[in-house]
Amino acid sequence: MKSALIFAALLLFAACSSNVRKEATGFTQGTTYSVIYYNNGTDFQYQIDSLLLAFDRILSTYQETSYISKWNRNEHFSLQQSQLFKEVVKRSLEINQLSDGAFDITVSPLMKYWFENNWQVSQLDSSKVDSLMAFVGMNYVVLDGQDYDKTNSHTQIDVNAIAQGYSVDILAHYLESQGIFNYLVEIGGEIRASGTKPNEENWSVGIDVPEQGISENRELAMSITLINSSLATSGNYRKFVEIDGVKYGHSLNPLTGYPAQTDVLSATIIAEDCMTADALATACMVMGFERAKELIQSNKSIEGVLIYSTPSNVETWISEGVKQEGNGQ
Repeated sequence: MKSALIFAALLLFAACSSNVRKEATGFTQGTTYSVIYYNNGTDFQYQIDSLLLAFDRILSTYQETSYISKWNRNEHFSLQQSQLFKEVVKRSLEINQLSDGAFDITVSPLMKYWFENNWQVSQLDSSKVDSLMAFVGMNYVVLDGQDYDKTNSHTQIDVNAIAQGYSVDILAHYLESQGIFNYLVEIGGEIRASGTKPNEENWSVGIDVPEQGISENRELAMSITLINSSLATSGNYRKFVEIDGVKYGHSLNPLTGYPAQTDVLSATIIAEDCMTADALATACMVMGFERAKELIQSNKSIEGVLIYSTPSNVETWISEGVKQEGNGQ
């Protein structure tokens, strides 16, 4: 009897010791991050920061010495290709096909052009856009043996539309390798949740109501319950120009070379991994409401919320599998 009581006490102590709330926070990829996890109190701030720094050394186009920057400059031939680089390019190729070309990481030269010209569609140099389009296309990125190379030396890639989601997954995989399965990882609004809080309460996240301009008073369109899944949101509602009544968002259409004319104000994708959610949210902004809705409905592994504009109103479409907080769905 005594040994049974001791064993029960040890089990209770182990359960309590694994429920210590820890949080790592900081800055990465030009934004903030927050990692909430429950364990025995072990602090992983240093390890998380190290992982994010290593991630940037490979995939940040803002670092001239990163692998991706050297790949873009054709200086990668003598370098060992990182598994991180291979995985993000592989998934980018897959999502390019899934989205019928709406997602394309080879738009890097076009993105630079539009940012330098402040997205002024009315002042575009069409001949410049046409010349840059000659280097754009995922067909220029090929698998050569075990590594990814390019068939056009002028082709450059930018993984910013998928990298935040991918880095969320990297941190999640690390936590799980340490035996931590109750956590929420968030980088710049891209999120992955696993398990529950100690009281078995599910993780919930909010989606902002689209508003023009920047407001300190955020209003939530809805709260969503995340159960062992990831969420990413892309939106043009704070970043667009209007010319002759047509809205041009800061999502670039890789099929035309111009900013996407869009009726989608906000696209939220829920998927198993955050890399997929991040890339597909970007693709939905380019595709427009009807095509984005069709993409979500035709893929059982994803769910979505689309906030879009009509001539008279702002509407919200929610796929059947989205679990909304507080209404039983």
